[in-house]
Amino acid sequence: MKKLVYLFLVVVFAVTSCKNKKQAECTVLGDYTPYSWYKEKLNGKVEKVIETNYWAIPEGESYIKGEKMTRKELDSLGYTGDFEATFDTDGDLVSCVIMDENKKEVYKWELSKENSMLARANYTYNDTLRIYQKLKCDENGDIKEVTDFRAEVDTMIDRGTIERNTRGDTIIYQIFNNNEEPTYKLLSFYNDLKQFIGYQAYDKDGNYSGGNELKYDNLGKISEITFYDKDKKTVTGNNFINEYDSKGNWVKIICKDKKGFAIIGERVYKYFE
Repeated sequence: MKKLVYLFLVVVFAVTSCKNKKQAECTVLGDYTPYSWYKEKLNGKVEKVIETNYWAIPEGESYIKGEKMTRKELDSLGYTGDFEATFDTDGDLVSCVIMDENKKEVYKWELSKENSMLARANYTYNDTLRIYQKLKCDENGDIKEVTDFRAEVDTMIDRGTIERNTRGDTIIYQIFNNNEEPTYKLLSFYNDLKQFIGYQAYDKDGNYSGGNELKYDNLGKISEITFYDKDKKTVTGNNFINEYDSKGNWVKIICKDKKGFAIIGERVYKYFE
């Protein structure tokens, strides 16, 4: 749930871990949500997921739920915010609304399709469309190119391309500025179970600039995340204790950060019948 604060906000890419989409029995919570840096595979066909975060208060060997965290507190910790994500029956994200502690919208992403393929993503902040993205997909419906535009002046910001190696365990994201000059690159890695196990970021000169590494529990849920700086030194890390619903998706999580604080997250799911 902890996120590494990174230099760009709006260049995100779709990598779907459960195929075939239309027969998918899982839903990926990832791009265009607070989980873009460590995609989470949800069991079942999820229509909506709502997440809310609270301070965790020590009690004996565990924790109890304290005050609801404010947007300012979540941002100061670089933590995933409260949100509501909605999916279609294909498992594609329709919208993700980031909310403050009063459930007021802070910003949102909305995605639309053409010919059953994702084609556009709109980023709205303070009720104003700020940025839109034109999306290109391959024959499997996976996004292969993203081009960002400033909505108010309709000018291009940058462009990103996505490549997959032949084994499918490494995804290469290459980002170019509006002069088509490469600016940075991301490598996203997956294990034999198709679980996302971390990413590495590189600047335009090929220098490593940060990343993360993930571990999973026996139910296939994230149990630990470690974040690294440009010198490959550990910045911080999270350990998770999860409680699950009948489908095996967490409904309560205790996140203990190596910096000393703890947070309780709660989720409500709505599933397609």
